[in-house]
Amino acid sequence: MSYFGLPVIFLVTFFYAFALVLDRSAGTVYLALALLGLAGLVQRSKPEGKTFYALIKEYWPLMLAMTGPLIAVAANQLVTGHFVYKSFDAQFRLALFALVFWAILFVPIKHMKQARWGMILGVLLSTVKMYLLTDGGATRYGSDFIPIIIFAELVLLLGIFSIFSSGWDQQKPYCNWRTGVKTLTLCAAMYVAYLSQARGVWVTIPVFAIIACIFIRNISTSHKIGVAVLFALALAGASQFAHILKERVGVAETDIKQYVSGSAVDTSLGVRFQLWHGSWILFKEHPLIGVGIEAYPDALKGLAERKIISPFSATLPHSHNEILFMMARLGTFGLLAILAVYFVPLFYFVREIRHPDMEIRCAAAMGVALSLGFFTLGLVDVLFLWWESYPYYAISTAFFLCYIIKRKNVLAQPGAASLALG
Repeated sequence: MSYFGLPVIFLVTFFYAFALVLDRSAGTVYLALALLGLAGLVQRSKPEGKTFYALIKEYWPLMLAMTGPLIAVAANQLVTGHFVYKSFDAQFRLALFALVFWAILFVPIKHMKQARWGMILGVLLSTVKMYLLTDGGATRYGSDFIPIIIFAELVLLLGIFSIFSSGWDQQKPYCNWRTGVKTLTLCAAMYVAYLSQARGVWVTIPVFAIIACIFIRNISTSHKIGVAVLFALALAGASQFAHILKERVGVAETDIKQYVSGSAVDTSLGVRFQLWHGSWILFKEHPLIGVGIEAYPDALKGLAERKIISPFSATLPHSHNEILFMMARLGTFGLLAILAVYFVPLFYFVREIRHPDMEIRCAAAMGVALSLGFFTLGLVDVLFLWWESYPYYAISTAFFLCYIIKRKNVLAQPGAASLALG
């Protein structure tokens, strides 16, 4: 293993295990990975026979997508002439993706597989954290260093990554003790989602189920249908017997009725409806560059003064929709940037999800789950307002794509065709 590879895989495994339970650990790991990538660049290393320039040239759409939000902020400030350096901070983090991608490329594929144990540990520790902070589901906390809805979604994704990584076991994938551990891990992640009482997180679960049915080719159609039926029955049973689900669904129905009738507009869903409408108005009034990051709070107050949204809604920090939030603050540049962040990585993973090799297919499925999970939850919340989301998305995108690159190189070696698991 390259002397860069060992610290990189340690950091990635540590990240998945502790980033959601230890404050500031995500930022520390992300910066360390970027610095290792920079060190590899200075050394002019060639992991997988690629120079850094060759990597940028080959994956330039992905690199550009990850710098899109930074470009959108720069466009806003150049046009307005109002420069606020702290507005670049969050977007600059995502722009470090190229260095992180480069760093992870140093890790041999056999060692990359060890990161799944970090994912499993991360889910278990997060389950304990969620249980303690919610008193076993009796209460619903707002945030410790990461909001409950974002935390639950990232934990759920770790559970999905864990179960999908079963395909990395060459001997009898889906049929060994490791798969049993990963199945329990997925159950724990589902429990975290349940305790969170976050309806937006629950909506992403069917998305992950569909992804699983698409990428698992060695399971018969009848078995897939059986799994889908069991999944539907489980959801139906949960809706009937799980009081948290029933209560949250009932609250949603009440919120919608009150908003439509006008009797109460500052409910959980009512506030979202107002902010979506208000964000759309801000975008129409500032279509090219938006109102700006720093001016967004004042723009909401202006909407309240115009009776478009309530005074309470004007006090909230975001639009409860990632796309509308970017459109309101950064205009068309923001819209294109967030769509690129979602869908350019998705493109790279979707094109591999039907690959004949099981390991590539599994890594691609993880990447698809990542992109669509962020996109789906982003329809009702804003993930990229929180620091932990940036390294989570960037590290995971780089990790799964690097795995695909390395696995393809293994299969390209003479006599390696028999390694593919269809």
